[in-house]
Amino acid sequence: MRLNGNVTLTEIADAAAYLAPISEIDRARKYPYLAPEGGYVLANGRLFHLDEAQLSNDHADGILAGRTPVLSVGSNRAPVQLLRKFGMVATVPVTPARLHDCDIVHAAILGYYAAVPCTAFPSPGTVVTLNVAWLDAEQLVQMHRTEGIGVAYDFVQMQGVTHQFNLPVLPVFGYAARAGVLDCGGGEPAGLAAIPAEGRRFQTLDQHQAATRLRQLAKIDDNRTMAQFIADMQADKPARDAVIERLRPYAIQPQKPPWHLQTVTIDGIDAYL
Repeated sequence: MRLNGNVTLTEIADAAAYLAPISEIDRARKYPYLAPEGGYVLANGRLFHLDEAQLSNDHADGILAGRTPVLSVGSNRAPVQLLRKFGMVATVPVTPARLHDCDIVHAAILGYYAAVPCTAFPSPGTVVTLNVAWLDAEQLVQMHRTEGIGVAYDFVQMQGVTHQFNLPVLPVFGYAARAGVLDCGGGEPAGLAAIPAEGRRFQTLDQHQAATRLRQLAKIDDNRTMAQFIADMQADKPARDAVIERLRPYAIQPQKPPWHLQTVTIDGIDAYL
């Protein structure tokens, strides 16, 4: 495939594994989904390799032109989530990056599709392997909506991000959970087992373990199976809101976080709460 008239892209051989449809129940159970290593481009519902040699050093030229770099800390790392958010005709370049002195941990919130989502949290000496999605103006607005900007997440300018490619020096943005992070024992958060990190200080939990902890803290650890709980939460916004309210005493707020709040006002977020 040729992009921008002068960049030839090669399709990822196992693209189907990253783009396969996910059931509504598995949207929660399999969070944060599979993501390729390195760079990639999602284009017209297909997945292509992206190498440093294919990028221009001039931000005014090439496939990153006019796009905002947004650090992906959870499901936004994954092609299947970007496809869901932006649709079959979207083109989204994604480059590898590392976040320093933070871990990616479970947030003190229940997402609208009943996953326990995640957020960055200060952790000196920890380095997390992530990626950066380069979004055009329309995609950035849609991303704000899907993150429940101003209610579930804040838009922030991140510190401590290093690109794995030689890229233009630009601010890198991201999203931080407003509710804080889930106390997973001893007054500390837990990292996502699915997200690799070096120098990790916290314990890790997978999605099932995090959801179990959330149900215990919210006092809804009843005889429902996890699948039944997920289906109920997906169908009942007041019930989700009640869970989030019950989690407030167990939420930990970061002290001196390495990011700066950005003022954003967006309509149309109700569908993502």
